[in-house]
Amino acid sequence: MEKEEENINEELGSLSPQLPPNQINPPPEGYFDGFPVEVIEKWKRNQVSGRLLVIRRWITVAAVSAGIMLIGWWFLQTQTIATSQTAMALNSADAYQYVIENIGDFEGLIEYVQLPQEESIIIPDSSAAQEYLLEELQGSDLEQIF
Repeated sequence: MEKEEENINEELGSLSPQLPPNQINPPPEGYFDGFPVEVIEKWKRNQVSGRLLVIRRWITVAAVSAGIMLIGWWFLQTQTIATSQTAMALNSADAYQYVIENIGDFEGLIEYVQLPQEESIIIPDSSAAQEYLLEELQGSDLEQIF
């Protein structure tokens, strides 16, 4: 076994002369005796309480939700801006032409209200109007009126 190790070390030395010789530094005595206890104590010190963990999770959920809402709002705003810019570029002649060509599409949007029939307007006789005015002006001085 020892001879095999020497052969392996010689072969490694010939393949790569820059590698240092195999040196093993053993850990100090008693190092692993207290190691598990130290690890558990360190873990307990760094352990987060249950309530704090729940608070952190809620904050994370709130932050992610706010981010999703902001991205959605931004996306809708860019679509609204693009639509309004297109509408602003449209002049009245183009809009009129579009409505004329697609009037059938607007039929469901138009409300038809039947106007009540107005009674025929009675036009008084001009002589009756003169009589009425003369009755109203009797005893009044025309200069006072005008």
